[in-house]
Amino acid sequence: MIKVQARLRSIKCIVAPRNFRSEHKLVYTETRPMPRKRLGHELLSLIVRKEGGEMWTEEFMNAVQPTVTALSVLCTVFIIRALWNWQTAGLGFRSIPSKGSLGWPIVGETLSLFRCAGDSTFERWVGERIQKYGTMFKSHVFLHPSIVMTTTEEVKFVLDDPHKQMRNGAPESLKRVLGRSSIFALDGKEYRDIYKFLNDSVLMPKLKPKTAEFNRLIRHSLSSWEGHTVDIPEAMQKIIVKILTFNFFLIPWQGETADQITPLIQTAVQGTTSVPIYFPGTTFYKASNARRKLDQILLPIIRELRSAESGGSSNYASLAEKFPFKNLFDYEMNGESISDAAVCDVLMTPILTGSLGPSTVVALAIYHLTENPSMLQKAQAEVDQLRKQKEELGETDLSVSDLKDLKYLTQVYNEVLRISTIIPGIVRLANTDIHFNGNVIPKDWLMLTPFVMVHMDPETYPDPSKFNPDRFEAPPNPGKFFPFGRGLRACVGRDLTKLVVLMALYHILSDFTWDVVSCSGKLKYLPALQMIGGYRLSIKSRT
Repeated sequence: MIKVQARLRSIKCIVAPRNFRSEHKLVYTETRPMPRKRLGHELLSLIVRKEGGEMWTEEFMNAVQPTVTALSVLCTVFIIRALWNWQTAGLGFRSIPSKGSLGWPIVGETLSLFRCAGDSTFERWVGERIQKYGTMFKSHVFLHPSIVMTTTEEVKFVLDDPHKQMRNGAPESLKRVLGRSSIFALDGKEYRDIYKFLNDSVLMPKLKPKTAEFNRLIRHSLSSWEGHTVDIPEAMQKIIVKILTFNFFLIPWQGETADQITPLIQTAVQGTTSVPIYFPGTTFYKASNARRKLDQILLPIIRELRSAESGGSSNYASLAEKFPFKNLFDYEMNGESISDAAVCDVLMTPILTGSLGPSTVVALAIYHLTENPSMLQKAQAEVDQLRKQKEELGETDLSVSDLKDLKYLTQVYNEVLRISTIIPGIVRLANTDIHFNGNVIPKDWLMLTPFVMVHMDPETYPDPSKFNPDRFEAPPNPGKFFPFGRGLRACVGRDLTKLVVLMALYHILSDFTWDVVSCSGKLKYLPALQMIGGYRLSIKSRT
């Protein structure tokens, strides 16, 4: 029988263990004032029980004390050893780059990377480490030990993967928001097949029949700008989302469905590079819920399109012939016919990953032209000349074939991509120990390749911080300019982005002038390229 009473600074204990032989029966009762620290110690020593809820005596406490001490020492040694292994990971027989820092245990340098990528200092984060450690250094991001590779040669090695030794290294949050069947979660044959489905559908030849609808959508959206103050990145993102949902799901941009989807996509995108903790209030929690709501809207559309393709009755029967992914319904994934949910993952990926970047590129092009009036005049003169030629032919829409006549505007587009880098870089995982330039990248380590350092290399681009479209009078060197990556990991939406951005700039420069209301001039790179604080303009008609 045990009774413990503690009031203020006194303690009263009555100990009468059961099953004690009478000659060993101990009854101890004492009430005395006690210092606070000793009070806590005495209470702790009393909360050591054996089976049946009995409390051990002081003799037992003395007996176990050496064991407790030994366990404490072992735990301390284990922690010290773990911290040592953390800081020396991969050293020894492996010739990994010895310079660099793995940062804090578990989180590594992820938080500092997120902070810099989110407040316009991403280039500085990389640059400071290059000065300190060299162009190839170790780090620890996205819960993985990592090698950061920054020169053109190093970046091309990772992009090309010449010996097929790498796999997708996308962050867990990105895979979970986009879905387990998105191209960011696949490797091997499945990745190549799905990538081909997507890539082939958004190359310029396949986009030609859709340009008339894209033009109507853009003109209709811009018609509400005149006489108002417009946040260009936000307004353009709404336009881009409608173009993407029309292109990949055939969702009419005039309907309510497109308006319902836009805010959900904006929320989901923010969680693609967040900490993957599903807890109310977190960015990842909000993004995951937004993605579920998107599935609730889009899965019935996919079922209707599949039904129409198989000859059944469907509300989408009239549009099914225009659906560019009909062959996707016949694809087998993991030995089974691809599910509706997997199709949704596949088609949602370019929408979620492509809604922010292009809208920011449009805003940045306007920003740089506004900051350089002579460039703005040159771009408007080119647009006016093309518009006059088309009016003489009775045309108003910009077609794919017209892009060749927008040479200077294309130079502006390329220079925005170079100086701002729409995709900050790529992430790969080593399938095996990879040998490169006398170094070994250990198996399961990440490889990070920030494009920003390649595009800001003064040897390739003199005075790289200066906005200068004339540097692209000649076509860009594909070996030193890859804003969308290259090879089988290149962004599938590169042609669609170019078409939509140039189309939007063409109509904006044709119809409007503007005054700047607010602009911070700062960028952030995660989850995608964005202007911090937006870019607000007071829009006026040119006529």
